[in-house]
Amino acid sequence: MERSIAVVYEKGMLRPLSPLNLPEHTRLEIQIIEAGDESKRDAEKAYRILVQAGLVQPAIIREREPALISDKDRREVADAYGLAGSLSDVIIAERDEA
Repeated sequence: MERSIAVVYEKGMLRPLSPLNLPEHTRLEIQIIEAGDESKRDAEKAYRILVQAGLVQPAIIREREPALISDKDRREVADAYGLAGSLSDVIIAERDEA
C-alpha cells in the first residue's frame, strides 16, 4: 500500500497530522518531501506510477567510464597541436614542403 500523509517535525520526531490506523509496531518506509514543493511531489508520484505500469524504465546510474587517454596526456597533445597553429596553416605549410 502506498499513500501520502501530512506530518510535522517536532522535537526530533515526525508526528502525523491525522490518525494512521495501523497496527502497533508496523514498519514503514518514509520518503521525505517538503510540503512546499507540490510540483516535485506530483512529478515523483507520476514517475513512480509510470514505472509501476511498465511505461518507463527506471534510470540506471552508471559510473563514469574511464577515459581512453588521461587528462594530462590530453593536455600535452592539445598543447603540441596548438603550437603548430591553425589547421589551415599546417595544411598550407605541408603543401609548400611538397
